[in-house]
Amino acid sequence: MGELQRWAGRRELKLELPAGSAIGELAAKLFSLCGETFAQRALTRDGAFQPHVAVFVNGVQIGRLDGSKTVLTGGKVELMLLPMYEGG
Repeated sequence: MGELQRWAGRRELKLELPAGSAIGELAAKLFSLCGETFAQRALTRDGAFQPHVAVFVNGVQIGRLDGSKTVLTGGKVELMLLPMYEGG
């Protein structure tokens, strides 16, 4: 959403990952599919999501799960990326 959508050049993306994949593997896949601008602004050098990108898996923020080690299970998984802003 927002800037992330602009950086990725799309609002939605459907992809398949091997069973047992974690958020880290998903970030690597997004790096290759969404391009350099998305990767530079949304991901760290080691392939994790930047702290200013809120990541939700099936409606739960990954900070409440196992962070980038969160395993994507259950077949279809909805991932939502939201840019966080400061200010009033």
